[in-house]
Amino acid sequence: MDTSSLISSILSRSSLRRFTSEPVSDEAVQTLLHAAMAAPSSMNLQPWHFIVIRDEKLKLELRSCLPYAKMLKDGSIGIVVCGDTSLYERVNRMDGEDNTLYWVQDCSAASENLLLAAHALGLGAVWTGVYPLESRVSKLQELLRIPSSIVPLNLIVVGHPASSAKPMDKWDATKIHYEHF
Repeated sequence: MDTSSLISSILSRSSLRRFTSEPVSDEAVQTLLHAAMAAPSSMNLQPWHFIVIRDEKLKLELRSCLPYAKMLKDGSIGIVVCGDTSLYERVNRMDGEDNTLYWVQDCSAASENLLLAAHALGLGAVWTGVYPLESRVSKLQELLRIPSSIVPLNLIVVGHPASSAKPMDKWDATKIHYEHF
């Protein structure tokens, strides 16, 4: 593995919101999902589920209920990343802790892998939030026929970039602490 290329790819990724009309290939979608599922997962429960949206009518409905997903109009696909909260019920009973929200961490890691894979493939992508806003969660569950134990975390819009974006340098040394805060 070329470490400098990996680091360069991470540092050069940015959220893209403008896309061409060129479709994202099925092969690219499979690569994105494969990368997403390579994410770390607490207790290896792998709670993620992915709903790939290509249908224009459905994309229109999603745009109407997600205020920050207007770019889905031009994006080739939307991928709704969801977490299965029912997987944690048994674990909660076993250790007496509430592990339920680990799905958020696991699905966030899967989402970041998907975003990095999109960048590596020369695609543009942007994460739009759904969870924890109950109005958005319930609307997507209804619209996409998602069972109540499966919670949509986000919608990632993916497409071929219509323009490039300069990545932001988010380095801030004041946020680094050693040994203690």
